[in-house]
Amino acid sequence: MKLVPTVTGQENMTKKSSLNILSNLQLSVQASLDGLSFCILDTIEKNIVALEEFYFDKQLTPLELEQKLQELFISNEFLQQEFKQVSLIHKNNLATFVPKDLFKEENLIDYLKFNNKIFESDFIATDEIVPHSIISVFVPLVNINNFFFDRFGSLDYHHSSTLLVKKLLHQVNSFTTKLYCHVSKNSFELVYVKEGKLQFYNHFSFTTKEDFIYFLLFTIEQLEIDTETIDFIFLGNIGLDDEVYSLVYQYIRNVSFGSRETQFVYRDPEQKPKYGHDHFTLLNTF
Repeated sequence: MKLVPTVTGQENMTKKSSLNILSNLQLSVQASLDGLSFCILDTIEKNIVALEEFYFDKQLTPLELEQKLQELFISNEFLQQEFKQVSLIHKNNLATFVPKDLFKEENLIDYLKFNNKIFESDFIATDEIVPHSIISVFVPLVNINNFFFDRFGSLDYHHSSTLLVKKLLHQVNSFTTKLYCHVSKNSFELVYVKEGKLQFYNHFSFTTKEDFIYFLLFTIEQLEIDTETIDFIFLGNIGLDDEVYSLVYQYIRNVSFGSRETQFVYRDPEQKPKYGHDHFTLLNTF
C-alpha cells in the first residue's frame, strides 16, 4: 500500500518527498511492539548493505515504539543515508484475510472485531493479493506510518502476513498442500495451503514450547489435517537445535525448513542470517 497523505482517516496533507531517486539504496523496516528489524539493499550491486534486528525487554506502546524508531534513526549510521524507496512492514495480530468476492468496504471493522479489540477510531487498511483474489485487512500503527511519512514524504507499507501469504502462494502450484509455520521470538503464524489455495491463516503468541505445541495441535485438529501425511514447513527464527523443532517432530512426521529464495550477497558476512529461512518477510520486500 502506498502512503502519500498522512494517515488520520480524516485529513489529507501533501509533503515534498525527501527520498532520493538517484540513490541506489532501498530500505525495508519491520516494526512490532516487541522488536524492530531493518534491511538496506543496494539495488545496483544486488547486495545487502545492512541487516539488523532489535528485541525489546517488554512489549512497548505505540508511542514508545515511535521513540525507539527516532533513537534508531539518530544513532544508526546506516539509517542516515539517502534512499530511493522505503518500505514499512507492520507486524501484529490485527490482520485477517477475506475472499475478494465477499469483501465489502463498509464491513472492515466486522472482519477484525471477532478476534481482536477494534475501536471505531482505528484506521483499517487493505491490500489485495493478486492474482489470488484475496483481500488483506489490517490495522497499521498510524503514528509509525506518520513517523516515516514525516521523514521521507512517501511510503509503501504492508502487513507482514500479507507479504508472507503472498510469497508462499507464489511458490506453490495447484497440487501443493502444505502447512507453513513462520516463527518469531514470541509468536508464530500458521498458513495452510490446500491444492494451491489459502485455507487458513492465524497468528499465535507463545511463551513456552508447551504453548506452541498446544496451539499447533489444536489448529491441526480443527482443520482435520493428517499429521502422518502433511508437509510441515518451518520458516523464520528456528533451526534444528530449537526445542520447539524437537517437540513438533514428535507429533508430525514430515517436518522440514523452507527457503526465502533470495540470492543476496552480504557486505558484512557477520550480518548474514543464521538460517536460510529467517527474515522471510523482511527480505521478501525486495
